Amino acid sequence: MADKIKLARHRNTSYFVKYDADGSNRQWSWAGSRNGKIDIKAVPKEVVEWLQMNSICFDKGELVIVEDNEETKEVKDGIVEIETYENNTHSKEEIESLLTGNVNRMKKELGKITVDAEKQFVIEVASTFKDDLTKGKLDFLSEWMGVDSDILFG
Repeated sequence: MADKIKLARHRNTSYFVKYDADGSNRQWSWAGSRNGKIDIKAVPKEVVEWLQMNSICFDKGELVIVEDNEETKEVKDGIVEIETYENNTHSKEEIESLLTGNVNRMKKELGKITVDAEKQFVIEVASTFKDDLTKGKLDFLSEWMGVDSDILFG
């Protein structure tokens, strides 16, 4: 049996992979995170390598390599835009921690996010507990997204 690598979908929208490079027609679908539960699928290592070469799913943070071991370290080393991957693959808990923590750290870390889908995920997480966030943080998030605060959180 081929080595498997666990991939997760942290964002709350679905993601689909169709793999037919070896003559077979295999598919994987991640439902997205719901109610704090992250959808994780174990896929063969050759599929992960194929995704690295033929897609931008890691560069854009669409899928996240879950485990941290020698095999996954080797796979992560193959990601061309590793800094982009790391800046755009936050879990819901990491975002909550950023939003409820120090405002300067929040601004610094959110400033590193370059993918619109990750920005939208941050706003969706922020919306779930917007009443607990200060006006300054909500205003920063609105400015960061380029949308009026009343529209974004209203």
